[in-house]
Amino acid sequence: METERDERFEKSLLEVVLHYVSVLVRYRWLIIIVTVGVTAVAVGFALLSRLLPPDKSPLPNIYAAQASILVQQNDQNDLAASLLEGIGFDQRANPTASYRNSDLILEILNSRMLLDRVIEEFNMVERYRITGNVKGQSRELLRHKAVFDYSRGSGVLKISFEDIDPELSRDVVNRMVVLLEEWFNRNSGLAAQRQRRMLEEKIAEVRSEISLLQDRLRVLQERYGVLSVDDLGRSQATLLATLRAQLILKEIDVKNYSSISRIDDPRLEQLKNERQNLIDLINQNQRSVLVSPQTINDGKSLPEVAQEFSQLRLQLDIQQRIYNSLAPQYEAAKLSPGSIFQVLEMAEVPDTKSGPQRARIVLLAALAGFAGSLVLAILVNAMRQIDGDRTNHNRLTRTVREAATKRTAHVPIRRNG
Repeated sequence: METERDERFEKSLLEVVLHYVSVLVRYRWLIIIVTVGVTAVAVGFALLSRLLPPDKSPLPNIYAAQASILVQQNDQNDLAASLLEGIGFDQRANPTASYRNSDLILEILNSRMLLDRVIEEFNMVERYRITGNVKGQSRELLRHKAVFDYSRGSGVLKISFEDIDPELSRDVVNRMVVLLEEWFNRNSGLAAQRQRRMLEEKIAEVRSEISLLQDRLRVLQERYGVLSVDDLGRSQATLLATLRAQLILKEIDVKNYSSISRIDDPRLEQLKNERQNLIDLINQNQRSVLVSPQTINDGKSLPEVAQEFSQLRLQLDIQQRIYNSLAPQYEAAKLSPGSIFQVLEMAEVPDTKSGPQRARIVLLAALAGFAGSLVLAILVNAMRQIDGDRTNHNRLTRTVREAATKRTAHVPIRRNG
């Protein structure tokens, strides 16, 4: 059953294809005439657009001038990034902290400031006969004619402009490059001066902080008679060992003297007082740092002094890292040229057109004429079939009526009586 259905479908499809092929063969001259006519009109239009002056031609030649500039890579971060890098923060983990020079250049090229300057200097409103919404339409026209193509692989930005006048194309492109240079020379110079001034102020502030921390650390070292916390711990341990050894010897003296003296002997009382003084000194030394006579009344324990030493050392290390990062940045800022791009080549007057492609237009017109002629042939055939069916129907109806009239005429008339 399915095989028979498939065969009937293939047969009907083949019949349809053959029917349309026969229709196209029948109307082949119509197809040829329409296709050739459309192609001839397209060729004539292309020749006419080429022969007429550019300002009167419906499809004039367009010339594109182009300039190339090399965009410098971002080699320095801002002040905040330098500070973070100085204390060990990986700036590469935060790619949004800095902008791309290429994006900045593209923003300036598309800015109203630069576009309005170009429009005004080349009188584009009158040149292109812009009326109504002059600013918006003129800017949109310039953005449409100007093309900015940046290659991230090579770092080259190409600026081009298309117009029927090749000299105008060159002048507009070169003027854009000059305006771009003027903007960066004016604004980047001020930004570089501001950056150097900020670096100078920050370096002076860091130097002052380093000097203050060094003074505090030196006072702490002089107060406790050591150069580091390790020296302080060793000094404390040595002092405690000396005091305990003296206490042991003093206890031996008290014990030996008490065995041979009476109870109220002044010498024995003196030895006991000396022993008690040693015990009090050991207890006091265990509770607080006691290395030099200047620290007797401080009352600071060894962990407290160690913590103060560590904090001062840490703060001093951070400030020194910041200074070590800012100093090269400052020297590089003084030597930086300040420009973020370099002009590789200016635009020149183009001698070859960039458009339009008239041969392509003629080819597309020929294809469109051929396709339209096929559709037209099928429509004409369908209309003729409909008209033929209507004619046949009218003819058949007229024949039936005539036959009915004839039969009525030959029927005998019966009369009564």
